Amino acid sequence: MHLRIQRQHTGSAESRELRREFVAELALRYPEQDFSADADTAELPVLDAPGAAWFVVYDDGQPIGCGGLRGLDERTGEIKWVYLREAARGRNVGRSLLAELEDTAREFGYTRLRLSTGDRQPEALGLYVSAGYRPVDDGVPVAHRLDKDLRPGPDDVRVDFRKYDGGPHWHTTLRRLGQDGHGTWLGGTRHTPWRRGTRPPHFPQAPHVLLVPHEGGWVANFHAPPRRTAVYVDVATRPVWTGTGHVTVVDLDLDVVRRRDTGTVELLDEDEFAEHQVRYGYPPDVVGAARRTADHLLAAVTAAREPFGSAHLPWLARLTAPSDA
Repeated sequence: MHLRIQRQHTGSAESRELRREFVAELALRYPEQDFSADADTAELPVLDAPGAAWFVVYDDGQPIGCGGLRGLDERTGEIKWVYLREAARGRNVGRSLLAELEDTAREFGYTRLRLSTGDRQPEALGLYVSAGYRPVDDGVPVAHRLDKDLRPGPDDVRVDFRKYDGGPHWHTTLRRLGQDGHGTWLGGTRHTPWRRGTRPPHFPQAPHVLLVPHEGGWVANFHAPPRRTAVYVDVATRPVWTGTGHVTVVDLDLDVVRRRDTGTVELLDEDEFAEHQVRYGYPPDVVGAARRTADHLLAAVTAAREPFGSAHLPWLARLTAPSDA
């Protein structure tokens, strides 16, 4: 899948066709309702206005879905017209589009999002509930009227992976699980979006925990099955905290991994490390420290010395309970 989510005008030919398909599907699911007024939606000016946005989703250049965002007031946005063609469903495309809409809402300054869906759209309802949307009881006669608070929660931690020149790499928001002698443990589920720069979000196969150590130039991800990589350690400069809600990691492109099926431990991306020494101008002391850290990690992960043995299991168990998975 080569996913692209592109902002467009609502009047584009692809946008109009996708909305017509959506209306036709609604008419099949709710035959007792009259959707004739929605059959021709050539223009939806409200979604092209300031504080609003309209997106079309593409896979290998072919349009497969759409969705819009508009403002209800200065702090509240509303998600409208989210639709995916049948072939795109069940592949995290809707989740990627929803994350794009939420990020755009935050850019507009909205702190809350609302949306509506019906009883006969269980796929949509399941997506929204798993993404943190909760029922709203405001007297409006809609089967499911939901909203979500976009403000950071008290346990939310923004994780920014950057290149040595400060350029963006991967970023996400994880939940602070706690601390122990090894460092701070953060967690995410298979519904947690990871973004690489401005690309569409990536969703992990399973829950995972990230350890930010008290000392040392690395961070480690521990993945639950079925992820084939059980442990993935990024060699980095020492992570930098900004308060308790933001940590920045400068990734130096050397990685130590342990495969789940074989237990094999490998050092990855040495060619990328060599290339980036030149591209980003790593100083000799940074190169030396990264090499020493990689050697230490290889030995520690191979021997399953803590925290690379079982220390992560109690933290990961918090994310693999039925309510969190």
